Amino acid sequence: MSPEWLHLKVRIEQFVTLRSEPLELGGQRLDWYRVTDGERLLSSAVQGTHSAEELDPFWAATWRAAVGLDRFMSRYELRDVRVLELGCGSGQAGVGAALRGARVTLTDAVGIALLVARLNAWPVKERVQIRRLKWDSATLIEPRFPHIIGSDLVYDPSHFPLLERCARLHLSPGGRLLLSEPHRHTGDHFARWIAQAGWQTIEHDVDLADGRIPIRVFECELLQT
Repeated sequence: MSPEWLHLKVRIEQFVTLRSEPLELGGQRLDWYRVTDGERLLSSAVQGTHSAEELDPFWAATWRAAVGLDRFMSRYELRDVRVLELGCGSGQAGVGAALRGARVTLTDAVGIALLVARLNAWPVKERVQIRRLKWDSATLIEPRFPHIIGSDLVYDPSHFPLLERCARLHLSPGGRLLLSEPHRHTGDHFARWIAQAGWQTIEHDVDLADGRIPIRVFECELLQT
């Protein structure tokens, strides 16, 4: 790897431990770096090293929902299509889209998450931008996106209004919001909630053939009023 990549990895490892493991994304197999000691994030946040968002280390996990979303996106023609990933964490779904030829903007509220995402996106860095984005207080200064994606973002109903607002601000007319989750009860609640918020939603199941429950993908389109 390049000196720049190595410098980035060393910088990240000042805060967390990384482990590389094989992962299939975008129809390709690659080495994926994930955080193995999320408790260090908790400790450093409590000591004031990081912001309040980084008290929550869930972004560091490698979620099945992201793999399911990546496989679902194989049905779209993504070459040169602009894609926004919300709450990207380590960047799985967005990097998968970039491997399929999309031009991807990876966003998260957590600075360390964006560094890890940048490391993982290195093989497709010419097609990826990294931006910090808080759903409740910021808007990206760039054209709207025909596809917005997110994995495991609907686990907390208190976040639904912020997520919906952010998607509404950044989705182009006729665009699709794709959200994946592993059939939690909160996902059932989200399906009812987003319909009431003015979106038409189709639910899809993606079987990962791992003996576990399929991943549910919400394919959402904003109704015109």
